[in-house]
Amino acid sequence: MVVEASIQLNLDIPKEDFDQVVAVLSEIGYYAFEETPSVLKAFIMESDYDSAAFDQAIQDFFPELRFSKTVERIEAKDWNAEWEANFHSVTVGDFCEVHPPHRAPDPNVKYHLLVAPKMAFGTGHHATTWLMLEECSRLDFAGKDVLDMGCGTGVLGILAHQLGAAHVTCIDFDPWCEENTRENAGLNNIADLEILLGDASAIPDRRYQIILANINRNVLLADRDQYVKALAPDGIIAMSGFYDFDEEKVQAHYVAAGLRLVQRNERDNWVMLAFEKPNNTALNS
Repeated sequence: MVVEASIQLNLDIPKEDFDQVVAVLSEIGYYAFEETPSVLKAFIMESDYDSAAFDQAIQDFFPELRFSKTVERIEAKDWNAEWEANFHSVTVGDFCEVHPPHRAPDPNVKYHLLVAPKMAFGTGHHATTWLMLEECSRLDFAGKDVLDMGCGTGVLGILAHQLGAAHVTCIDFDPWCEENTRENAGLNNIADLEILLGDASAIPDRRYQIILANINRNVLLADRDQYVKALAPDGIIAMSGFYDFDEEKVQAHYVAAGLRLVQRNERDNWVMLAFEKPNNTALNS
């Protein structure tokens, strides 16, 4: 399969303007963003990149914004060859291991997750996926309905299934991720994952006892109400995808919706927060 090259813009703009710039660029074809303490990285397929359209959008919405920009071209790769050469197993203590099919599993680890990543995020190498896998070791999945939101490779949904979940729904807006989740479910001999293409509007009309959301700060903030609606009374939503400097904002946003913080963890300045939905009439109506 041929993968098109992408363009990466590195925008040196004030951090307080990140959210607004992301919202505007999302409307003109930018499909992914990465926030660092000082630079906003924006990604767009090479065929969709239009420097004049970028300049016009910034001028229209932020006429007073002063910033610098650098442009990088990210070459298309033979992704299968790339991961076969470089993808090593990732372990979370003796709890679980994420490994490619060509590497033998560690017999000292309880749960093994076979993953053959394409362009999808979520192999366990990134700190946020590791944090979410580690949080799963503390949760009781037995007989529960689970939502893996922004599923990437499907690794969290696959783990939830292995841990005894009754039903698992995996959702991602990226067709690559949907395809990769289906492939990885097959590698792990799981036939009954519900795999959907879309954003929060694709969440089925049901209540989930556990929601796993490893996405990014902007999506977590924007889609909070849909997640809270989908979360069952006494249910847990665990989330990651943001730096420690955004933790207070994310926590306050979910506490304001009536949830209660029950767990926090951090790795390489990335944060995982888990909230419980109290069983009260007002929040669950």
